[in-house]
Amino acid sequence: METIVAGRRNLVFCLVLCSISVSLVAAIPIPAHYDGFGIPPRSIPEPVLLEAFIDPICIDCKIAWPTVTKVLSIYGSSLSFIVHPFPVPFHHNAFFAARALHIASSLNSSSTFPLLELIFKKQDSFLNDATNDETPASVVSRFVDLAAEVGLPADEFAAGFTDSNTDQATRISFKYGCARYVTSTPSFLLNGIYVSADETWSVEDWAKLLDPLTSSLSVHTLDSRVTTI
Repeated sequence: METIVAGRRNLVFCLVLCSISVSLVAAIPIPAHYDGFGIPPRSIPEPVLLEAFIDPICIDCKIAWPTVTKVLSIYGSSLSFIVHPFPVPFHHNAFFAARALHIASSLNSSSTFPLLELIFKKQDSFLNDATNDETPASVVSRFVDLAAEVGLPADEFAAGFTDSNTDQATRISFKYGCARYVTSTPSFLLNGIYVSADETWSVEDWAKLLDPLTSSLSVHTLDSRVTTI
């Protein structure tokens, strides 16, 4: 009993610490470019770095994704975009989905985002309630089927689920998110700084952050490209 109580106290402490850390990070101004000096010297100005921590089985991520892709199309080369898979533990099939993205990237990097969008499209069939009576092997086989739909070889993709490298890569993605104090999805960083964006944000909400950061770059900001939406 004492061990259980101690474990609960530690969990509460960690959650409080994460909340405090996120609050402190949220108060940091977003720099014009990713902080620091490089060897060789960096080319400044450089694209604004937008990082997204995404769980393919997260409903909120699915909702946020169309707006994110629209933002990317508007700001073009003034934005550099990275998705970090972050499989939330209480989404039972999230690790399989995140691993599927790593496998896709290893086979053909241009297939990664089409696969992510296809998983979003089929997301309802991978939710907890939908797969309560389904075996893990059956769930994996359906991810293999989705991979085939985006042009990946089914046999090689299926083999990826037995490759320790893809297992390790997916674990590292999750641990990296934890190291950046990610506690929910979607979560976003701009030039390394946490921003409170979520699935409710519109293109205009993003513009309030991005326009000041991209104003010195050659690509136009939202105000001058709104007709492309």
